[in-house]
Amino acid sequence: MQHAGSHKNIALSANIKGYFAMLATLLIWAGFFLSLKGGANSELAPADLALMRFIVPAILLTPFALRARNEIRAIPMKYLVGMFIGSGLPYLLVASTAMQYAPVSHGSALIPGTLPLFVTAIAVCLFNQPLSSHRIIGLIAISVGTVLFLTTSMNVGEISSTYDLAQLKGHLLFLAGSFMWAVFTICARVANLNALACSGLLAIFSCLGLCVSISMGWLSSALVETPLSLWPWQDVITHTLLQGVGAGVVSSFTYLYAVKQLGAEQSAAFGSATPVVATLLAVLLLNEQPDLMTIFALAFVCVGSLVASNIFHKQHRSGS
Repeated sequence: MQHAGSHKNIALSANIKGYFAMLATLLIWAGFFLSLKGGANSELAPADLALMRFIVPAILLTPFALRARNEIRAIPMKYLVGMFIGSGLPYLLVASTAMQYAPVSHGSALIPGTLPLFVTAIAVCLFNQPLSSHRIIGLIAISVGTVLFLTTSMNVGEISSTYDLAQLKGHLLFLAGSFMWAVFTICARVANLNALACSGLLAIFSCLGLCVSISMGWLSSALVETPLSLWPWQDVITHTLLQGVGAGVVSSFTYLYAVKQLGAEQSAAFGSATPVVATLLAVLLLNEQPDLMTIFALAFVCVGSLVASNIFHKQHRSGS
C-alpha cells in the first residue's frame, strides 16, 4: 500500500510540474502575439521582428541541428521546404503583417484556433484519415467561429469601408498563416526530426533568407537603415526576449516537458486556451476592447479546438 501511495505522489508531482510547464507555454505563446502587435504598432518592420525572432535560436540551437545533420540529410527536400515555409521566415512575415490590420484577439484565435481545421483537411485529402464524431463537432464549431470573425470586418451598409477591408485583409492573412502552420505540422510529423534540431535548422535558414532578402532589397529593415545609437533599444530587447528567447527557445522546452508529463492530447487541449490568455493580456496591456461578436467567435474557436483535440473522447474511454 505504501509503495502504491508513493507512486501516486510521484505521478501527482509530475502532473503539477506538467501544468506549470503548460502555463508557462501558454504565457509565452500569448506573448508571441502581443509582441507581433507591439511590433506592428512601433517603427519596426516585419523584417526586424523576424531578425529578433530567429537570431537567438539560430545561435543557441545550432549545435542540435549540427548533431542531427545525418537525419536532416535523409529528409526529402519537399518536407524541409514545407517546414521552412510553415514555421520559418515566410510564416512570421505573414503573421506579423496580418497583425497590422487586426486585434490580438483575432490573430491569436484564427492562427492556432483554425489549425485543426487545416491539418484535418490535409490529412483527409492526402492521407485518407478517418474522422471521429468528436473531431467533426469540434471542426464545425471552429468553422462557425471563423465565419463570425470574418463578419466582424463587415458592417452592413459599410462593406466598402477602408477600415473594414483592412481588417478583412488581416483575417485572410491570419488564415493563410494557419494553413502554413498546418503544412509545417504535417511535414514535421513525417520528417520526425528532433524538436530542438528542427527549431535550430529553421532559425538558421530564416536568418540566411532574411539577410539575402534585405541585401537584395526585397525586404526593408528599419534597424539596418538606422544608426545603432538611435535604435529603439527598449523595443528591441522586449521583442528579442519574447520572440527569440521565449517563443524560439524556452517554449520548446516547456511544451515538450508538458507533453511528456501530461500527454499530447491534454497538452493540445490546454493550448486551445492561447486565444483567451492573449486576449486578456491585450485588454490589460494594449487596452484592446473586444466587441460581443469577437467574444462569441473566440468562444466557438476555443471550444471547437478543445473538442477537436479528442481530449473528452479520451477521458470517456478511460472512464469506461
